[in-house]
This record gives sequence, structure tokens and C-alpha cells, in this order.
Amino acid sequence: MEVTDIKTGRFVFRPRPDKAVSLGALRKAVTKAGYEIESTAIEVAGTLTPDGRLRVPETGQVFRLEGGKDRLRVGSDGQVTAAGAWKTVGKEEVIQLAEPRS
Repeated sequence: MEVTDIKTGRFVFRPRPDKAVSLGALRKAVTKAGYEIESTAIEVAGTLTPDGRLRVPETGQVFRLEGGKDRLRVGSDGQVTAAGAWKTVGKEEVIQLAEPRS
């Protein structure tokens, strides 16, 4: 994890490209280190599945997307990027899509 603001304790977690991510595991590691997570945000690139989820080709991990699909960014290569709040619902990793940056 990379600390980006030592006064506020803000950090950035960049997972290995070949490993799936788990908000639950991240929370556990942060708590074990003596810290709390106030909020989480994530940006993920991949392809849309037929049921509207985002699949990361390198790991096979799938994220459920909440919010308007108009908030997705589509690259010239067809790759879709989703960004927003990261949460877990049941056993699913979920991205609450944020308004696109201008």
C-alpha cells in the first residue's frame, strides 16, 4: 500500500494484476495493522458480461455494477473502465458507479 497523505492516513492499494481483489481481505489487513477504513473507491478495467457485470480478463474476477451504465468509460479497444465506491454485498464485490470525470 502506498501512503498518499500521512496527515489523513490516506493510502492507495494497487493489487497485483494477476490476483483477484477482496474488500473483506483488505479490511482485515488494514484493521490488523491498527487502522480503520472510512471509505473505499476502486477503478477496474475489463469487459462487460451478458448480464452487465464487469469481468477482469487477467483474473476472471467479476464485479457487479450499480448505477447508470452511462457512467462507464469505453476505450477505443473496447475495454470498459468502471470507477466508484467499492463495497461487498453478500459474496459479491460491487462498484457503485461514480459520475465520470470531465
